[in-house]
Amino acid sequence: MKKIIGLLDVNNDGEINALDMSHMILRHEWLLVAALFIAIGAVGKVIGWWYIDSDLFWAAAGVAAIFEYIDDTRRIRKAIRKEEEE
Repeated sequence: MKKIIGLLDVNNDGEINALDMSHMILRHEWLLVAALFIAIGAVGKVIGWWYIDSDLFWAAAGVAAIFEYIDDTRRIRKAIRKEEEE
């Protein structure tokens, strides 16, 4: 159990909380997943393998943009806090 807590406890405070989970959920891997979905979906639609409504692609792009914004904001705030501590 301690190994699992150690892996999920990003800020090393001994607890798994919302801050730890936001780090796990809002990483760049999700941007890659959204990009792959859009790219593979678009190619499959052009080839004629399936029909996907364009609104679904825009929704995936929107989700990817939201994740990117949140991740960048989090990184900027972390850099500002680190700079203020020095």
